Amino acid sequence: MSNDGIIQQVNEAFTTAYGYTTEDLQSKHFRCLFLEKDQVTRRPELELNTVGREGASTDENYLVHKDGTPIWVTGESILVRTDDASCIIKIVHNIHAQKQLERYLLASSDLLDSLFDSVRQSGLLLLDTQMKTIKANEAFKKMFGLDEPIAEGSRVQQIGHSFWSSDEIKNEIRNAIVNGSAINKEYTLSDSENQSRRLHLASKLIVTEDIGEKKLLLITKEI
Repeated sequence: MSNDGIIQQVNEAFTTAYGYTTEDLQSKHFRCLFLEKDQVTRRPELELNTVGREGASTDENYLVHKDGTPIWVTGESILVRTDDASCIIKIVHNIHAQKQLERYLLASSDLLDSLFDSVRQSGLLLLDTQMKTIKANEAFKKMFGLDEPIAEGSRVQQIGHSFWSSDEIKNEIRNAIVNGSAINKEYTLSDSENQSRRLHLASKLIVTEDIGEKKLLLITKEI
């Protein structure tokens, strides 16, 4: 694409996956690939702003197939500069089957409980859009030295470890919920005996599109 989102070319893999050829899209703004509601909220323009400001942007949303079918995709837009010009390359992956599985898991509390209870190597914390706790697994409690269960509905800063009350973490979580920006970072934790541990924190925004519900899954792992 051009810097202002005008499509210049698509490759064969894009045509195979989503139906459009270069001739179908050439000289059109890439907003035409978004759902109408995402166009109304200017999601394409926000993505371009991020690319222009930071050099890259990642997103997860519906892409409209040529036949009109909405397909869940994850994409990465990268600003490429040469001495003479610049453009944006957008790499798109189909994750529709994954999103359907997430919806199914969210719809079944029994399966969600089973998922959380079966994961032992990573700490899992599920939050709602108000940054309130829905569920945490035992590995999460052990990782942060928590003796008592985390009360459902408690805010993330109320988790009994200073890591979760820091402004940096709260801002990262808020950004992940509001803007869909995935967390993928490493942090250093210090315990009461001044021992340091390295922690990897990742996030996954789970969206139930038909009812507009969002949940944020945080995955913590010691490294």
